[in-house]
This record gives sequence, structure tokens and C-alpha cells, in this order.
Amino acid sequence: MKRGTWAMGVVGTAQLVAAAPASALRLADALARARAASPVVQSAAADVDVARGRLRQARLLPANPVLSADLARHTAPGGEDTKDRGVQLEQEIEVGGQRGLRVSAAQHDVAHADYVLADRRRTVDGEVRRAFFGLAAADRRQRLAAERLVLASRLAEAARRRARAGEVGALDARLAEVETARAEQERTAAETERARAAARLAVAIGAPPDEPLTVDAEEQVGFAGDTEEAFVARALAARPDLAAAREERARFETEASLARRRGRVPNPILRGFYREEQFEEHIAGGGVSIPLPIWNREQGTEASLLAQARGAAIEAARLEAAIPLEVHLALVRRAAAEQTWRRYEDVALPAARSARDLLERGYDAGYLSLPDLLLQQDRLLQTRAAAIDAWRDLHEAEADVSEAAAETSP
Repeated sequence: MKRGTWAMGVVGTAQLVAAAPASALRLADALARARAASPVVQSAAADVDVARGRLRQARLLPANPVLSADLARHTAPGGEDTKDRGVQLEQEIEVGGQRGLRVSAAQHDVAHADYVLADRRRTVDGEVRRAFFGLAAADRRQRLAAERLVLASRLAEAARRRARAGEVGALDARLAEVETARAEQERTAAETERARAAARLAVAIGAPPDEPLTVDAEEQVGFAGDTEEAFVARALAARPDLAAAREERARFETEASLARRRGRVPNPILRGFYREEQFEEHIAGGGVSIPLPIWNREQGTEASLLAQARGAAIEAARLEAAIPLEVHLALVRRAAAEQTWRRYEDVALPAARSARDLLERGYDAGYLSLPDLLLQQDRLLQTRAAAIDAWRDLHEAEADVSEAAAETSP
């Protein structure tokens, strides 16, 4: 078996191993599935329905009318019985703008729930993006490990044939066998890593355990060349967690105002009645009851709500300070990851492909021994593996930027 024939067979088999799957999951589809199936998103959506129910209740009068009736029996000294009958209707009336405050607080509650739902989608999208490209990188590492095993197996077979023919020593055959064992171990590790990455994506998108997941990650990377100030401005305007904290503060402050108003301006109770008493008397009248705010003026409730409002204000201030830093770190990481990937794409990978061809010709011409070929081949494979890691890091950095700046495009 000639060396040139061996090299052609190795290259052809490696190209077959690296073939992409016929059908695969795209990033946009993965994001859509996660938004529909994520328990975190579903729970936040249920909280929105809860808040809308509270808003509907807040628009109603808090107290229903009270209808009461009474009947009394009178026995005269002569034994004559008479009956007194009466009916009364009472209604508590809200005063001092309490209903408006209650409805406003409920509206802030709905807005807060909507922003929390949007924030859950933002974080779920970030996790899906990272898991998606993690699986894509694991697929590439698995194909590279399979290619390495094919190369090692072919080389080991060629070394054994040449050793039997007396062209090389037994050491070369043993070294080729060791390389094959290493390649098998790396393939096993790559398969394990691929299974772990697939499980991570399955959890993120709510896929069943028995669904085979493959991804199509050939999308172009890169955001518009905006400045960091533009990213920060968009993040401060669009981050739903910051908006949720602000709405939470507004809700607590409004509820505190309602508690203060309710405790100091009590609601009167209007009453109307009609009675029929002995001697055929017919009595109609009305009245009003006003609770005196002496002991309970909602002091504790107001203090508790104001404290919660301060906590929400502190959280909003923390996010206002943290978001620019998050955006800055995400952009720094993306710039570094993009620079690293471009070096591999423009320099290292073309050089590795050229070096592989030179190695094959050098080994075929007898300029390289088998140990030298194994060493250089290992270096080239390590370069390609590092390029896969750089590609994954770039996409993960893109996901960090999208999450930090609340970008919604896939």
C-alpha cells in the first residue's frame, strides 16, 4: 500500500465523517419552543393573569350593600298581639379618591407582572442561545474526534502492514496503536460532552427526553457596529427587570397612599330603613355611620408598604448601576472572542489545512518519520479543536450581549 494512496483514503473518509445532518433545529425555532414550553416563562405568564384578576377586582366597589330585616311581637295586657316589621339597607361609600388609588396600584401590579414575564423570556433566551451553540460546538468536536479516530486507525493499519513488510520497525506500529487508543478515548469524551450539551438544550426548550436534537448553527454572527453608549442606552430603556423594579416601587407607594387615606378618611356607611310598628305606625328614615379613626389608622400597613417601596427603589438603583457594567463586560468579552475567532478563521485554520497537505506530501516523500507525523498531526487537530472553542465562545459572547442589552432578535 503506497503512502499516497493511504493519504487519499484518509482525507476522503474524513470528509465523509464531517458531513452535516440533513435536518436540524434552527436558533429561531429553539427560541420559540423555549418561550412556549419553559416552566419559568409559564409561571410568569400565570402571574400576569393573577395580576389582571386583581385589577378587575380593584375596579369593583369593595363593599356590597347589606339588606337586613327584623320582626318583633308585642303582647298587650288584654292579650292582643301585634307585630313590628322592619327592613334596612346599608351601603359603605368610598371617599377621598380611594378607588382611584386602588385601581392605580392594581395597574402597577399588572405592569410589574408583564415586565417580570418579559425578563423571564430574556433570561430564557440567553440560556437557549448558549445551550444551542454549546450543542453545535459539541457536534463539531464530536465530528473532529471521529475524524481523528479515522486518521489514527488508517495510520495504524498502514504502520502494521509496513512493519510486516519490513519497511518500518515495530516501534512505529506501537506508536500508531497508542494514537488510535487516544483517539478512541477522545471520541468517547466527545460523545459524552455532546450528550450533556443536548440535555442542556432539551431542558432549555422543554424537549422530551427521547427527542434527538441536532442544530443548524450556520447563521452569521455579529451585531451592528453601535457604540457602547448606544448599547447602554438601549439596555436602560429596554431591560424589563429594571422596569419591573420601578413598577414595584410605584405600586407600593400607591398602596401606602391608599392605606394612609383609608386610615385617616374613613368611609361612611349610609343607611335607609322602613318600619311598621304597633298602632299602624309607618316609619321611614335613614342615617349615616362614620368609623372614628382613633386606634387603627393603618399605621403599620403604611409603614410596611413604604419600607417595601424603599426596597424596590434600592433594587432599581442597583440595576441602573449594574446594567452599564453588564453591557460593558459583555461587549468586552464579545470583542475579545471575535478577535480570537477571526485569527483562527483567517490565519490558523488556513495554515492548518496547508500544513496538513504539506505533512502528507512530506511523509509520502520520506522526509518525515511516523513519530514526527503523529506529533504534527496532533498539533493540527488541537488547533482545529481550539478553533471550535473560539467559535463557541464568540456565540456565547453574542448571547451575553443580547441578554445584557435586552436584544430580542435571534
